[in-house]
Amino acid sequence: MQNTQWEILFTRYGIQITAADGGFDLSQLSEENKNFVRLLLQQLEVDFYMNHFILFIESSPVSETSFVGKLEEMTNGVTEMLYPVNNLPFAKLDTYIAAMVAQLNRLGCLTTISCDGHDKRSANIGFQTVEGRKKAHILFDAIDLPFRHHNRQTQFRVNRKELPTFAEKLSAITLEHATQIFEESNAIMDVKEFEAQLETILSIPGASGNEGKIRKHVVSEIKPYVDRLAIDHYGNVLATKRFGNGPTVLLNAHLDTVEEIRSNRKIIKEENIWKSSEGILGGDDRAGINVILAIAKTITEKNFNGTIKYVFTVEEEIGLVGASEVTETFLWDVDMAFVIDRRGTNDIVTSKAGYVPFCTERFGRKIERIARNAGLSWWKTTAGGSSDTAVWAKNGIQSVNLSAGYKFEHTEMEQLDVKANYEVYRLLLEILENSNRLMDTVREARVVKQEQLNA
Repeated sequence: MQNTQWEILFTRYGIQITAADGGFDLSQLSEENKNFVRLLLQQLEVDFYMNHFILFIESSPVSETSFVGKLEEMTNGVTEMLYPVNNLPFAKLDTYIAAMVAQLNRLGCLTTISCDGHDKRSANIGFQTVEGRKKAHILFDAIDLPFRHHNRQTQFRVNRKELPTFAEKLSAITLEHATQIFEESNAIMDVKEFEAQLETILSIPGASGNEGKIRKHVVSEIKPYVDRLAIDHYGNVLATKRFGNGPTVLLNAHLDTVEEIRSNRKIIKEENIWKSSEGILGGDDRAGINVILAIAKTITEKNFNGTIKYVFTVEEEIGLVGASEVTETFLWDVDMAFVIDRRGTNDIVTSKAGYVPFCTERFGRKIERIARNAGLSWWKTTAGGSSDTAVWAKNGIQSVNLSAGYKFEHTEMEQLDVKANYEVYRLLLEILENSNRLMDTVREARVVKQEQLNA
C-alpha cells in the first residue's frame, strides 16, 4: 500500500520509475535523473536505500502538497526542448506538466517543448510532428481534457494544477489501447487506404463530356459523408456537410481527363512515383479527387468547425466549362475555396500568371504560415495557369490552387508522386483546422471590394 501511494505521486508528477521487487526500478534512468530522485527524497526527509538499481523507500508517503512544494523548489522550467525524449532531465520540466510530457512521449506523441503556464497563462505543449499532435488530441478527447490548438502548440483549458490528474488517466492507457483509440478515431486516413483509393480512381475513365462513370463513383463514395448531395443541370457534383458555426469552405477538383484513360493500360509503380504503361495516367485531376474524398471521409467536428461545400466539376479541360455553370446561389455563402489541381509538389497558386489574382497576398501568406506550422515549410505561394480557381475567384471568393503531385500532365510521360498527393491531404486537413484564422483576411478583402464598388 505504501509503495502504491508513492507510485501515484511519482506518476502524477512525471518521475518515470516503476515498481519492482518491493521497491522502484531506477535502472532505465540517466545518472542525472537518478540523482534528482535521491535529492528529492532527501529534501523530503524520507528514509530510503539503494540495492543495485532498486530504490527502497522505508518512510510513509508524504502529502501531495509537500511533494509538489519540493518539486517546485528543485525544477527550473527550462523545458525539454534541447533534450532527447528518452533522457529528459526531471529538473528541467515544469512541475505540473511534467507527467503529461512523460505519458505523451510514452504513447508515441513525441514532444518538443512544454510549459505549465505558472498561473500566468495557459499550460501548453508542442509536438515534433503533425501526426503526433493529432494523436495527442485524440488521447485528450479520450480522457476528457479540454484543449485548443493555437499556432504550433496545444493549450490546455484547465488550471495547471488539474493536469497531474489527467496525466494519471493517461498512465492507465497502454500502447495497445492507444493504438486502438487512434484507429477508432479515424483522425487521418492510413497511407495504404489512401493509395488504394487513388488506384481505384485512376482506373475509372472520364474524358471531357464523358464523365458519367467517374461521377457515379464519386457520388457513391461521398454520399455517406455529406448532408446534401446533388448533380446540377450541367453534370457537376455538388455536396454540403455542416459541422457547426464557422467558415464555409469550398473544396474542388475536376472529374474529366484531357483524353480517355486506356482500358488495357497498367499503373507502373516505382516506389512513390506512379506512371501509365500507355497513354495518360489521369493524375490530372484524379489526384485532386482522391485528396478531397479522403478529406470527406476523415474530417470531423473535432478538427473543423464550419461548413464544407464539395464541387466536382465537368469539362474543366476544355475551358472551365463545368465550374462556370455552377449556380451563383451555391457560392453565395462561400468564404474561401481550395482547388486541388496544380502540377508539382509544393505550390500554393494565388494568381493566374501573376496578373489575375485568385486571392489577396495576405491570404496566400497565411496559407504559407499554416503549412510552415504543420512542418511543411516548403509549400510556397506562386503564380500558375488556368484552373477552376479562376471561376471561384471571379465570384469574389478567396481561392488558391494546391499542388496535387502530378507532372507532365496531358502526355504519355505523366507521372504522379503519391507521397506528395498524401502530403496535400495532410496540408488541407491543417488548413481546415485553422480556417478560422483565415477569416480576418476574408473580411478584409470583402471590405476592399465593397469600397471599390462604392467608389
